[in-house]
Amino acid sequence: MEFIVNSFSGGQFSITHIVFNLVVSFILALAIAFFYKKTHRGLSYSQSFVFTLIILTVVTAVIMMVIGNSLARAFALLGAFSIIRFRTPVKDTKDTVYIFFALAIGMAAGTDNYSIAVVSTVVVLLVVWFLYKSDFGSIRKHEYLLSFLINQGTERRDSFEHIFKQYIKNSLLLNINAKREGKASEMTYHITFYDDTQAQAFMRVLSEVHGVEDVHLITSKEDVEY
Repeated sequence: MEFIVNSFSGGQFSITHIVFNLVVSFILALAIAFFYKKTHRGLSYSQSFVFTLIILTVVTAVIMMVIGNSLARAFALLGAFSIIRFRTPVKDTKDTVYIFFALAIGMAAGTDNYSIAVVSTVVVLLVVWFLYKSDFGSIRKHEYLLSFLINQGTERRDSFEHIFKQYIKNSLLLNINAKREGKASEMTYHITFYDDTQAQAFMRVLSEVHGVEDVHLITSKEDVEY
């Protein structure tokens, strides 16, 4: 019992100190995760990644408290972590930045640099929010991939060209594939509209053309990951 008491009271960090460091890192991690959730775009959102950001920040604070000023502990932990193999791919480069962000804040909280941790979190999240709200880096010119099937038996000359002229500013035929044992052809175009708000109307009109089926329009307006 005496050994346990001495272990808790004789270390570099008291229990109150440890709890405070972990609470600070947890609160700042919640802010990071909240902003990540609010500013995320694309299809690769993962709830487990949000959990990981929070846990990673807190665990990093623990690691920094364990290391303290001991170089030997640092190398020991480095050797231990080198055994771990992470095989989960990071689909978005921004997710990698959030991982480093969580690590940095956890390191700051774990080494008692509270001012650095708090101020850095606030400033970086304000930068993230500004970039998100200003849509910085977005290409305003929206381009699309159009694909549809057209039956071979259909008299298709000028059947949809007049629709293209009405709605589409530029079009480039990318590919033609035979479908249904040669009874239909899949047409793939790269297009830009005169007005992007007319995309739904264009698809509706094109679908009404005799012999045209399975009209699909893929936009590159937002980042899409698979």
